[in-house]
Amino acid sequence: MDRMSCTLSPLVFAELYRLLAADKQRYDDLEERLSEIGYAPAWLSTAADAYDEYWAMQLELAGAEGVGNVSVGSVEHALLATWVLAGLRNTGDDNTLSSALRANVHRRAVSEVPDLKMPLPSVLNPVIYGWTLGKVVSLSSTDVPVDPVAPASLPDDENLVAAYLGLVNHVLALEGMAEPWPEMMQTSTYWRGYGIAEALKAGAGDGGRALLELLAESRPLLSQPVFSQLNNHFTRFGGRRNALSHVADDARRPERFVEVVEDTHGWEHLRVTLRGLTQFVCQEVSRLLYEEDPPPALRNDPWRYLVREMPTEWWA
Repeated sequence: MDRMSCTLSPLVFAELYRLLAADKQRYDDLEERLSEIGYAPAWLSTAADAYDEYWAMQLELAGAEGVGNVSVGSVEHALLATWVLAGLRNTGDDNTLSSALRANVHRRAVSEVPDLKMPLPSVLNPVIYGWTLGKVVSLSSTDVPVDPVAPASLPDDENLVAAYLGLVNHVLALEGMAEPWPEMMQTSTYWRGYGIAEALKAGAGDGGRALLELLAESRPLLSQPVFSQLNNHFTRFGGRRNALSHVADDARRPERFVEVVEDTHGWEHLRVTLRGLTQFVCQEVSRLLYEEDPPPALRNDPWRYLVREMPTEWWA
């Protein structure tokens, strides 16, 4: 299975659609969004039932040892879910929904899969950033505070996609390395992060201004504590990147090279960098899905095609 493909367990989609179906506060937004592809809010429960039945059928065949390979197959399932979620990007932050989704999937997986080993496999490890559904692809134990994410979709810019995937693979490589890491293994995220920001906001002129625009866009999508953390981190990002690039002391730069190297080592610093860059990429994905016409894969009754990948008695 492609690690960076957002293929998820049917259990994830069952729980996501049940949470959305029960969200009375966002009912009107969901109704408006679903009407664009010819569905009513009742479809959310219909889809949840179908995914639940497919999960039960596949689990019976795979058992605990094979649960990590039980997914719905094509990434269009995650794309459809993200397209629905993108319609909610003007309703506030997504952290409550993301946390509830992860908690519900974990609870059911532990309850329904005897002897399930921890950490949960990636197909059972969803997350929502920037109103985009993603799959956590970390290969380490759960005590590593970093969540590399494979989003349901990525922007069309090939350079941006390659840069983001390179960042994720870099973090996965660090997971396999003992600390302390070589200094450049840590600080390289500044060059990559600055470049990703420039690619996301090509009209901004430079990475520093791009980061400010991305932070401004993220504010209504995040809780205040998370936004404050990212704001504090990324408003210093460009200056630190310059200190790392130019090395020599310069009165125009507020931090020296040795100070930045000393201050930016370890998982906690890397976690905030990765969290912010993932947020910026994912919020761009949901923005594109919100502002543009549905992609070709979601036109002409997409659910009719997706359920063909889930042959169950419920749909017979």
